[in-house]
Amino acid sequence: MRASEDAIFQSLREAILTRKLAPGTRLREIRLGEILGASRGNVRKALDRLSFEGLVAQEPNRGASVAQPTAQEAEDLFAARKCIEVALARMAATNLTPQAVKKLEKHIAREQAARDKSAWAKAVALSGEFHTLIAEIAQNAPLQRYLNDLVARESLIIQMFGTRQQDVCTQNEHADILKALQSGDDDLIARRI
Repeated sequence: MRASEDAIFQSLREAILTRKLAPGTRLREIRLGEILGASRGNVRKALDRLSFEGLVAQEPNRGASVAQPTAQEAEDLFAARKCIEVALARMAATNLTPQAVKKLEKHIAREQAARDKSAWAKAVALSGEFHTLIAEIAQNAPLQRYLNDLVARESLIIQMFGTRQQDVCTQNEHADILKALQSGDDDLIARRI
């Protein structure tokens, strides 16, 4: 049975986000089809979707490769993420329930466990997930989609410009964000995000 376009997309996306495929890595359709047990057409469609997300760059007559964001693109992405994330966090503060608080506290503990084990790739992924959990609590689907896209693209930027320990928010930063959400103070939320 051949792999579906969605399965290929998810597999390649995961490989990019977990740093198994580094920025600049060539993604040859035929070879990927052989590795993933997929048709070239399904591989091409998956690469198109990844290109739309900004995780893959496609050049005419050169093919596809894992995107390599520039320093300016990184700066622009972080500015966009800050704006969206502040808005989402303010919305999340109004929707915060005891169950949501417990979920965020458990997540902070998982992040710390990953850091304690020096599992930096996992810690980076969990750090991004913390922010997407806040977006879920905000219950604004369009802004949540935008944030998810920015968090995914940020993974490439971290690979290119960051160092592993600097790539993750600290336990204290996330605990401070949670406290700000619980306070409901819009100014404090904006400062913590």
